[in-house]
Amino acid sequence: MRGFFILEPHMRNLPWAIAAWIATRPAITDLIIRRAQRTPYSNITGPDGSLYMGRWWVFNPYTRLPGGETAPARWKWLPSIRVHHIMRPDNDRHLHDHPWNARTIVLRGWYTEERPWASLSESDLDAADGMAIGDETRAIFHRVSGYTGRLMFGQYHRISSVSSGGVWTLFLTWRKRGTWGFAVDGEKVPWRQYLNVSE
Repeated sequence: MRGFFILEPHMRNLPWAIAAWIATRPAITDLIIRRAQRTPYSNITGPDGSLYMGRWWVFNPYTRLPGGETAPARWKWLPSIRVHHIMRPDNDRHLHDHPWNARTIVLRGWYTEERPWASLSESDLDAADGMAIGDETRAIFHRVSGYTGRLMFGQYHRISSVSSGGVWTLFLTWRKRGTWGFAVDGEKVPWRQYLNVSE
């Protein structure tokens, strides 16, 4: 299913909606993916070694420091842009955040995203496709080709399902604002501790 100008509630996102519409034209999507695949980044695998996410650079890459942390991009004032091929849902039960503000454009396929219900604005809740009730109430959003949205540092989410064959996204990040982690019982648990990864 292809979206046409799937807007967030705020009109300031119109330029992003236009960019998403252009990026999701099949020939443009193919071009973006082919170009990105010439500049690989580190893939993310699961504990069993299976591929969770393929990642490739489009613009302004950053590098890994010893210990897995990232060094700033060459042009700190510009976004870094990657293509992600998300092959499966997040294995982790808890929601996670990211160390920067980000924006995604779904190029091909779809994914279902969970966000904490209590943290969303009224307009975000109006856009929700459903809710899940468990340890905490979560809003459910179905993100299809053509969707664009932002995820701010400190906002938690989880990808709970993806289309067959995975979902391709264009992912933009800005300067690092902190570390990433998981929301557990109302507290942020650093990612290394949560995933039991040594430094």
